[in-house]
Amino acid sequence: MIRVPEHDGNITRTPTVSIIVINRDRPELADQVVDQIDRMGAGLEKSIYVVECGSRRPEGCSRRMTHWFRDPGYRGRYYGFHRGLEIARLNGKADFYWFVVNDISFPDGQDVLAELVGAMNEDPKMGLIGPGEPEADDYEGCHPKPGRRWHKVATVHGLAHLIRGEVIDTVGYMNPAFRYSQGAGAEYAYKLYRAGWFLSYSDVATLHHAGSSTYGIVTKISRHEYHRRARKFATRYLEKTYGANWDELFSSALPPEIETNMFPKQKEIWGRELQRDWKEVCPWFWSLGSMVKKMLRN
Repeated sequence: MIRVPEHDGNITRTPTVSIIVINRDRPELADQVVDQIDRMGAGLEKSIYVVECGSRRPEGCSRRMTHWFRDPGYRGRYYGFHRGLEIARLNGKADFYWFVVNDISFPDGQDVLAELVGAMNEDPKMGLIGPGEPEADDYEGCHPKPGRRWHKVATVHGLAHLIRGEVIDTVGYMNPAFRYSQGAGAEYAYKLYRAGWFLSYSDVATLHHAGSSTYGIVTKISRHEYHRRARKFATRYLEKTYGANWDELFSSALPPEIETNMFPKQKEIWGRELQRDWKEVCPWFWSLGSMVKKMLRN
């Protein structure tokens, strides 16, 4: 049985895990990942909450749906996770909380959940851990290496992060104001390190991210427009809240053994403003222009 750290020392009991899976109009993806989670969690007492973030009913909802809330404009991943967390905690606190998006999959036969909890159990100051992502080309530090179980990192992707219950009790969860996700993880990592916790990636448990499969379906905007808005919001929010040199402030909270500090790179990427595609934002204007041109030619 897995040992669970308690305030009055280590005791042996069955750890509890609340699992929050969010979905919006991609039931086939949500069904697949929840079916995989069903087969995980050896030695754990788990509760699964499948939260529909304004999905079309019934065709957009997972067959495993437990809750639905109205969200016509789609307020994003972290708003959905917040709603799921509120629902889960109505049934009592858990030792761990696992926040899982719908557009990922795990290796067949791998008990990712049990591995993440087992890694957490090795160090009581590990506040958050995520599965490694071997195929990622845009997120440094998430690639597994042989010969180790986990490694400390500055930030962790928001795809399937496991968070210790005590962290949720004392620090809270990520800021739901980050409608377009980018920046939320950086701010949260800073808050955890400042509070004495650390973040890590697993070198054993992994995932595959489908990624672009949801653009235009869930967000109703293109990948380009999504990233344009995400960069703009992250840059403005972080500079307003933490100052122009927020990356230096965040970096100052990191311990020396961190392999890759993503904060400077994130600041540089988010600071590169993307141009608005007016044909996407105002299609009626371009359609009207085309009609005028045709009329003039005739």
